[in-house]
Parts: sequence; structure tokens; C-alpha cells
Amino acid sequence: MTDDRMLELEGLDPHAPPQWRWVHRARPDAQRIGVLSASFNPPTRAHVALMESAREAFDLEESVLLLAITHVEKPLVGFGLRERLEMLRAIALGRPGWSIALCNRARFFEKARALREAVGEGPELFFIMGGDTLVRLFDPRYYPDLPMESALEQFFQTARLLVAPRPPGDRPSLEAFLKDPARERYRVRIAFLSLDPALGALSSSEVRRRLAQGEPVNTLVPPEILPWLTERGRPWDPEHSVG
Repeated sequence: MTDDRMLELEGLDPHAPPQWRWVHRARPDAQRIGVLSASFNPPTRAHVALMESAREAFDLEESVLLLAITHVEKPLVGFGLRERLEMLRAIALGRPGWSIALCNRARFFEKARALREAVGEGPELFFIMGGDTLVRLFDPRYYPDLPMESALEQFFQTARLLVAPRPPGDRPSLEAFLKDPARERYRVRIAFLSLDPALGALSSSEVRRRLAQGEPVNTLVPPEILPWLTERGRPWDPEHSVG
């Protein structure tokens, strides 16, 4: 990676106020923006399918692949942030209307706040996620420093959720989860997406496992990153620390 690209990750302090940084902006004029925030360790076909499903179903003008430099529960192992950023670049640059961004914070209400400050009050914002992430969004242990209700109010006043059920959490179980009185009031701001069950079960950890074993991954990852993954030229430990 060139020095200029390395600078994209510099200065993002996870302890600073929420900060949004565009790496590639495809549609600065977009009024309907969809954001998929994930570890992308590495990106999979499921990530791409999820973005495409949301884009088609909700007429999104811009699809943003968001890489947060921290995660609420996962340590930084596997691919480094610069490697993940390069893979996202390979995916987005070949798709009209796809952008790439970085954020210094892990929680969704902070990501939404940073994005709103970056784009202003006009655009509609949609955050895209799997059903497992939806459940984590409502988990109080991720809000030790403020009431969870306060964080959720901030998020849902800023953005809507587009959720794709993933095994083992199918849509009926997620609907039941949202009927709890503490969550039901947010249901109007949550919509569901359709995703092929086979893709919904696809995971980045399975890609890393196969790479470590020298097994093919061509059915699991977008074709744009396949040469990059298979021509690394060195043995690879799927869980090596990159922190």
C-alpha cells in the first residue's frame, strides 16, 4: 500500500469523539444512503449480496462499505485493517454507487452520529445488518457508559435498520424478539431484507479456515478479491493477531 493509502488509517483515535472518514465517495449527492458496517475479515459474497438486496429493495443511491477500526467484542485478528481496506477498495471501485468509509467507533449510535455529521441533515440513512447483529444492538452489556435506551434513541432518530435474518435467527424469531416492550417501539424503524439462506450462513471465519488449510474459497468471496487472497505468497494463520 502506498504512503497515501496508509494515511487513510492514521489519526483515527478510538477514544476520540465519533469520526467519519471517506476513503472513496461515489455519490456525494446521494439522498438515500445505505451503510454496511462489518469486520470484513475478509469480505464475502454474503456482504455483497446483502448490499445488493438493500440497494434494490430500498432504492439506495449510495452503498457504503464501512470499516470500523474497533469492534464491540472481536479482537483484531486475521487480516490487518490496511489489508481489509484494500479488499473493500477492489470490491467498491468496480460497482457504481459503492463507497468506502472508516469510523473510529464501534457502536452503531456513534457510527450514525459520525455519518450524520459528515453528510448533513438531508439524506436518509439506512444501516444494513444481519439478524445476529440486530440482537447485539439491544444488548445492555455494550452500553456500560450510558443507558442503552439513550443510545438507541440517538440511533433510531438518525437512521433506519435494514435487517437480513441469518441462521439460526430466522425472521419469525426476530419478530418475536422485537415484540418485547423494550424494543417494540423501534419496530417501525426496522425493515427486513431477503437473503439466500446459503449466503446467510456464509462467514468470514470459514473463509479464513479454508485459506489456512489451502482449500478453495472461490465460492465464498467476491471474484475481485480472489486473486489477492490466493496469491499472498506466504503461509497464513487465520487467527494471528494484527493489533
